[in-house]
Amino acid sequence: MERFTAASRFAASSGSGLVDDLADQVDASRQSMAGLRPQASAWKVLPCLVAQPVINARFLADSLGMNDMTAQRALGQLTEAGVLEERTGLRRNRVWQHAGILRVLDTYAQRLRG
Repeated sequence: MERFTAASRFAASSGSGLVDDLADQVDASRQSMAGLRPQASAWKVLPCLVAQPVINARFLADSLGMNDMTAQRALGQLTEAGVLEERTGLRRNRVWQHAGILRVLDTYAQRLRG
């Protein structure tokens, strides 16, 4: 019973910390995007990044129903704002990531292993 209680407390506190850290990343991203007009397609992408911090244009088309031009524009806006980083260096089949969210998830995974 003591082990179960300790595990439950750990899960609750670490999960709460994870949510707070992810929310901080989203808030920082919002601040970076402050110069974008409210109707910019990038704003539709931001909430998806918590669940999917590595994306491409196909993901935006499939999950948000964006056409290719709109998806590319959103990715460009997020990159210019410093929210996303393009990781492939390719001209086609490019992939972008939110480094802050990935860092939070990696840290959380390390804590779970430790």
